[in-house]
Amino acid sequence: MSPGVLLFIAAILIVVMIHESGHFLVAKAFGFKATQFFVGFGPTIWSIKRGETEYGIKALPLGGFVKILGMNPYEDIAPGDRARSYQAKPRWQRALLLLAGSGTHWIVAFVILVVAAMAIGFPTGAISNEIAAVQRGRGAATPAFAAGIRPGDRIVGVGGRATDSWVDIRDYIRTRAGREAHFTVERGDVRRDVTVTLGQAIFKGGRPVAYAGPGEDLRPVRAGEERVGFLGVEPEPEYQTETLPGALADSAARTWEISVMSVRGIGDVFGMVFGGELLDAITGEGQREADEGPLGLVGASRIAGESVARGQYLAFVGLIVSFTIFVGIMNLLPLPPLDGGHLAVLAWEGVTGRAVDLRRLIPVAAAVISFFVLLFLAVLYLDLARPIRVPF
Repeated sequence: MSPGVLLFIAAILIVVMIHESGHFLVAKAFGFKATQFFVGFGPTIWSIKRGETEYGIKALPLGGFVKILGMNPYEDIAPGDRARSYQAKPRWQRALLLLAGSGTHWIVAFVILVVAAMAIGFPTGAISNEIAAVQRGRGAATPAFAAGIRPGDRIVGVGGRATDSWVDIRDYIRTRAGREAHFTVERGDVRRDVTVTLGQAIFKGGRPVAYAGPGEDLRPVRAGEERVGFLGVEPEPEYQTETLPGALADSAARTWEISVMSVRGIGDVFGMVFGGELLDAITGEGQREADEGPLGLVGASRIAGESVARGQYLAFVGLIVSFTIFVGIMNLLPLPPLDGGHLAVLAWEGVTGRAVDLRRLIPVAAAVISFFVLLFLAVLYLDLARPIRVPF
């Protein structure tokens, strides 16, 4: 298992622990009785009891939970503990308890972005003509790799004319899909001319969604897409680190942007499920494109591993931050047994003035759990049987 995959798994487990710690700390602050604090589900691997709370790790690292007395409507509560049960606490305290878990996701994401802004820096928008990475390709080598272009090389000429502008280089590549292209490549003090046949890629919204190597067939272009040439290189952007005040402001803006994209992403996932796109992806064959079915934990860990292996640590940071915020928003959906479902119950009680019998929501919660289990299994199948092709 690659270091990037291990780092990704560790990051997810840390996010889960911090999420549950949010619930736990608020529970302690307001006097709720928390009887269990576990990471994972299923059989218990290890546990220890301190005071009234059992802490432990379970076999399946797919989440975690804090057990609050009284949240299970079928639970027997001793008379001496009723004042500390969930239902006995004021509505505003219960709401804060529920929000505390997902709220930590934005804090974690913001802190990660602040550290990244100060330690790594974010792109300024300017791009140099130096090559940051060269894709090897799956099966046949990419045109760049086959031509011997390597990270650290500089492209100093295209089509027989000199240039150090990545805009010129990019435009030249884009207009020669599937055709022969000529480059002048500089490595140290040595220059050489390189002639290659470019591959083809389909872009949508500024990002690649499909790729075919030289001589391979590319799927038809759909509405809103464009077919361009593909060399198989990534340029080195210019990065700028920030002082703490600048990092705070920049990270706040990025956290908001990622939150908006995550909301749209959740809509896309449900759209794929109920629009039939997920079923089409499952019944398809071969590697899938970036817009063909959602990405799961296995697929994300593979991308994380590739990012670290290629030295693209900022891409790894972006993946962790995006995942963290995405899960935080998902947990706030008004569906039982998610925290958002419990918040919806509190809101209903506040508007109507009537308590909700949580036992009546058990079938709804079971249906929601079944839906997410099936979705998880479907996406897991896609990640394993039809991994996303990531040519860039």
